[in-house]
Amino acid sequence: MIRTDYITAIEISSSKISGTVGVNTYEGIKILAAASTPVEGFVSKGVVRNVDEMSNALNRIINSLEEKLDNVAIKRAYISLAGLTVRSIRSKVTREFDSYTKITPDIINEMAAENDATFCTPAGYTRVQTISQECKLDGKIDKNPVGAPTKHIESNFLNIVIKEQYLEQLNDSFKQAKIEIADSFCAARMDAEIILPPDARRNGCALVNIGAETTTVAIYKGEMMRKLVVVPLGSNNITMDLCSLQISKDEAEEMKITRGYKSTNNDLAKPDSDTVNNVINARMNEILQNVKYQIEESNENIGHIIFTGGGSKLKNLELLLEEYLPNFKCEIVSEPKFSLISSSGVNLNGIFSTALYSLLKLGNENCCEELKPATYTSPVEQQLQFDYDQNTEEEEQKKEEESSKNEKKKNEKKGKTKKTPWQWLEQRTLEFIGQITEDESDDNNDN
Repeated sequence: MIRTDYITAIEISSSKISGTVGVNTYEGIKILAAASTPVEGFVSKGVVRNVDEMSNALNRIINSLEEKLDNVAIKRAYISLAGLTVRSIRSKVTREFDSYTKITPDIINEMAAENDATFCTPAGYTRVQTISQECKLDGKIDKNPVGAPTKHIESNFLNIVIKEQYLEQLNDSFKQAKIEIADSFCAARMDAEIILPPDARRNGCALVNIGAETTTVAIYKGEMMRKLVVVPLGSNNITMDLCSLQISKDEAEEMKITRGYKSTNNDLAKPDSDTVNNVINARMNEILQNVKYQIEESNENIGHIIFTGGGSKLKNLELLLEEYLPNFKCEIVSEPKFSLISSSGVNLNGIFSTALYSLLKLGNENCCEELKPATYTSPVEQQLQFDYDQNTEEEEQKKEEESSKNEKKKNEKKGKTKKTPWQWLEQRTLEFIGQITEDESDDNNDN
């Protein structure tokens, strides 16, 4: 029997690969298994650098998940697309009419098909998703153009592209691990579905995910994504700068999270607070200035920024936001709330993310197959067969013994009737001697 509600989700980030298996229930998403493994150079800035090592990491994740499931094999998975090579490009398609023409669904679909056919993808990139924007009728924005008469219509699109090489290496890794990709979704859009409230998307905001090696900026306005860009800077830059102060990577990572910016309760610790503050200040300034530039370059009227991701857990980050982004309303959502439950013994600490949660919600294809139970020969039947063979052997042995006895009796019988030459000679000699004795006796009687 195949369970049709097992959904497998895998997220690939610059710091780790995470996987989970869950089902949708009336109470929310139930997590049946979860696992993660760190990446050690074979993934950089979200891009697969070594197919073999990536495939081995996927196998570790899958094996760990299957061990926590009951007689189930994972065959496919939903994945998120992120990393340095993902970005958006705007495009538009127009139509001119000689007279006022009512817009129909066919016209809208034809313009979307034309965008698919004529969009000029940059060299080395491939398009993975197209997001329809508003239409303009005679120069005015119209969110519902169907049914409206116009002489000129302009349809706008946001095309999500990714480097072909990255996509090929990702596909090769899953193929080598013998895991089919059921479908893939843009990680930034999945984050927005969980984190951004409707009014923030409607009024305009930027969702900023500060990861280990990259920072993703997704700009929303009028409930639609307007821009997506990935900046090659992340919280690991702070860690590496702290390591330059002659401390280990683990110590630097802990210092970044526990002491953070402008810490005052560890003044005697080494390195001193001023040095740590200067390092964090310099790197975060670089990241935040890039975020500000991307918002301004989008030409959207954005006044609200929501920060998420591992880098948003930096202690006292709000002080830096006030310093470098004073004209924006800044909000930190480092721990999104999920409506989920987990099976007994499933540890979600450090594993679960908005991307995994969204993948489980979007997945609609069974990803697992139940294994058939192994077939064994019945021990009872083996014993019966063994007993039957033993009885047959005993019967044959009895027959041989009886045959041997009969043969012996025949030989004994023959021995009684048939004499050997010596026995015959002895008998004839006795008979001859007996005859002579009788003759002598008769002679004596006559005298």
